[in-house]
Amino acid sequence: MNFRPGLWAKLLLLVVIVAAGWLAMRATPLRGYVERGGLSALIVALRQACWAPFAFVAGYALAVTFGFSGLVLTLAGGAVFGFWWGAFLNTLGANLGATGAFWLARVLGRDGLQALLGGRLAGIDRITHQSGFAWLLRLRLIPIVPFNLLNFAAGLTVIRWPTYVAATALGILPGTLVYTFFADAILSGSQQATRDAFIRVAIAGALLVILSFVPMLAKRAGWIATDRD
Repeated sequence: MNFRPGLWAKLLLLVVIVAAGWLAMRATPLRGYVERGGLSALIVALRQACWAPFAFVAGYALAVTFGFSGLVLTLAGGAVFGFWWGAFLNTLGANLGATGAFWLARVLGRDGLQALLGGRLAGIDRITHQSGFAWLLRLRLIPIVPFNLLNFAAGLTVIRWPTYVAATALGILPGTLVYTFFADAILSGSQQATRDAFIRVAIAGALLVILSFVPMLAKRAGWIATDRD
């Protein structure tokens, strides 16, 4: 094993950056903005600001780059901007953040992991090189697979960045649309107890359940059956 001190330093820096991002959102005043009371106040403030869409996308991308939950931000986007604008801004922010996390892991962690694991990494590299798009797309379509973990994990493999971007953009789109619609429907339901609001919440809940079956349906339809990039 040829593991130079510089590789240890890069791996350690990656761990420190991710840990610092995690602690920043849980042990500082920033936590108050993602809890119910703080989030409600933030929604009101953002809706009145013309710069809100730009700040939201920048904040979303930065937070995801450093490991904060994309789901919380997606729900916030739907609550603040409604379905159509929220879906667009959420999609943009999520993809920018996923790219940021990918390159963070690639630059700081890839060489160190390769030196640490040696030949044991070759099998994973072969799979991601031959079927990286299909592999990543399947995982992106499964709601229970952590979004941030997959961002960093992909950066540690040899998957090409254009392949990563394409699979990520396509794979996260169904979930982004459903969660944005869900947040918008919930907010509408809490603001006015109408039949229409109840129907929207019910539809959103049904879509969340259906989303769990998307990978299986896509595979049966042959959309992700290929094993080549």
